[in-house]
Amino acid sequence: MRDARSILPAGSFAHRVLSEAVRNCKAVFFAGLPGVGKSLLLQQTALLSHAAGRPLHLLQWDVARQGFETPEILARYPEVQGTTHAAIRRAAGLWVRGAVANWAAAHAGDDALLLGEAPFVGHRLIELARREADAAESFLAARGTLFIIPAPTLAVRQGIEAAREREILQPRHAREAANAPPNVLTLLMQELRAAGAALGVPGARSEGGYDPDVYTAVYAKLLEHRHSRPLVIDECWPVVASPYELDTDAVELHPSPAEAADALARVELLGAVELERAVRQWYLSAEGEVS
Repeated sequence: MRDARSILPAGSFAHRVLSEAVRNCKAVFFAGLPGVGKSLLLQQTALLSHAAGRPLHLLQWDVARQGFETPEILARYPEVQGTTHAAIRRAAGLWVRGAVANWAAAHAGDDALLLGEAPFVGHRLIELARREADAAESFLAARGTLFIIPAPTLAVRQGIEAAREREILQPRHAREAANAPPNVLTLLMQELRAAGAALGVPGARSEGGYDPDVYTAVYAKLLEHRHSRPLVIDECWPVVASPYELDTDAVELHPSPAEAADALARVELLGAVELERAVRQWYLSAEGEVS
């Protein structure tokens, strides 16, 4: 029986892309700005994975960062105007490379699928896109690891923003109440434009709000060392449940208290000035070059 949460029409382009990814990939990551449909596509892919009988493991920014948001850590690194502290964003990035390497080693011989979600912008798991000489790199760069860039048209993006305003006021899931509101989405697009201009992406310097071409081009540039593809979304699907509703048997990857403490200790070695520079120039590699 078809799950009521499955909303992608069978045979649609999005359904074909996600079904192919479930059949052929070991890991699928949705990379993009908040408000482009990452959570919904992750949910739909999870349903396809369940139907295919593949054990599912999840790696999501909004879940992973919670391992760093204990009362003790937040007392030292509080949110600033609703934004996760730079130290936590950097620490989560240091943790995620090791988490991916450990997962890849543990599941090299089985049928498990790693399904992830990463915003990148503002230093939110951008480390997944970077080339680094560590145990995670061969897995992240492999053909079996696919980064999908959800790319709604302008009309669909406007529909997503309208739906987001309703969800914040009347959330169906606890995580919906914490979604970035439309004004923050606009600020993040401006931050992405600035990053694109620094990376030499054509058209990124122009002012304005969401532009699917500029947005997609910047993420493609960030992911130039990964196997990636844009997924154009040109219709609003009839969402019947919160996109955050996932199967309870999916395993969430998140840092243990010891892992969180270790990552923060490494961040603290950077010093305040270096931390601020790294997070402000999140689109650059550790060596100061394009990620």
